Amino acid sequence: MPIRSQIRPAAVEIIRRLTQNNYEAYIVGGAVRDLLLGRTPKDFDIATSATPEQVRAVFGRGRCHIIGRRFKLAHVFAARDSYYEVSTFRRQPTADERCARDDDDGVVIWSDNEYGAIEEDAQRRDFTVNALYLDVIGDRGIIDFTGGLKDIEQRMVRTIGQAETRFTEDPVRMLRALKLVGMHQMTLAPETEAAISRLCGRIRQASVARLFDELLKIFQTDCAGAILQTCRQHGLLSTLWPGLASIWDKPPGRIALGMLQARDRATKKGDYSTSRALALATPCLPYVMNILRTHDNGVFPLWDSTMNKQCGHAIRSFYDGFVLPHVLTARIRAMILMVPPLAEGVQIDYLAQQPDYKYGRELLRLLVESCRWDPALMQNLPEPGQPATSGAGRLPRKRRRRPRRPRQPEAEPAAEATMPDASP
Repeated sequence: MPIRSQIRPAAVEIIRRLTQNNYEAYIVGGAVRDLLLGRTPKDFDIATSATPEQVRAVFGRGRCHIIGRRFKLAHVFAARDSYYEVSTFRRQPTADERCARDDDDGVVIWSDNEYGAIEEDAQRRDFTVNALYLDVIGDRGIIDFTGGLKDIEQRMVRTIGQAETRFTEDPVRMLRALKLVGMHQMTLAPETEAAISRLCGRIRQASVARLFDELLKIFQTDCAGAILQTCRQHGLLSTLWPGLASIWDKPPGRIALGMLQARDRATKKGDYSTSRALALATPCLPYVMNILRTHDNGVFPLWDSTMNKQCGHAIRSFYDGFVLPHVLTARIRAMILMVPPLAEGVQIDYLAQQPDYKYGRELLRLLVESCRWDPALMQNLPEPGQPATSGAGRLPRKRRRRPRRPRQPEAEPAAEATMPDASP
């Protein structure tokens, strides 16, 4: 099937509107790469000669929103919850444009909103396989300025320009290079691999918010285990994610990798939830259970009144270096603490009524699969949404006390014979 016919109609219509207004516009980057590799793209990003303000003028303020400061983008909405990223062709910033801070050395790019032509935009991109443009309206086909087609054919990840300079400009590019290797079974070009080995310690120069966003993007793929293994092989994991690196060669780390691989298999089949909290809880479960376990016999910790607090501390320790919102920490904790009673078959009817039951059940299923336990363990657990089958194990419902009524003031006693005698 020709790759042009696989582009979503909404993306084609956005490009058509831009070209009708005398702007260049193309499908760009990862979507073109994925189509050439035989994968279904998750997103269809668009690059255009129009500035974000000009894009908004074409589609109107109600349908187009401009986002970003360091890198301005236009989000063009095709439906209520569906939008397409439209970026403007950019050029390499000059030395003066790079320096945005008094203590800046002029290497790291803090602002990237200098617009240019399509040829300049291609040279500014990170890797050759991401610098391909697909013309879906005209007859130019795939536009390649950097040799990306050849590198896709050879499954090679190569930076555009000097690798060390590109990774120094934006350290997150090292993670994206290894992500391509893990997702598509590619290899690093020799100069790219050498630069990552020298500069992997600089990944923490990126903001913690960006790194957390990149971590979530890894969990959105069906190759999270392979990507993290690639990061480990090239020395990036110990700086990027110290919590996971600290257990990698230990039993909890091997279980965590097994759970991630089981999760990836389920994701490929479409049988895995898109919950961010569940994705974050998956590699975290073995780490937390190992810390909370206070006895040598058995797999799971014994419950005590301090476990909620200890579990929260363990989750934050595992994700040290990332910005983990409190609401996510609370949900991860609820899912993890549901696993021991589910595995031991206690309070099942009660737990099955809880909002996060299906996620706790899924965590246990991944654990059973990665540890090769008896699958019959899952047969006693009702499917999410099924009514409770019995009252066994159900916790007693707390009695709600009625609020006390305000006490009425007592009436003063009438003067009677009980009053003391006032006579002399």
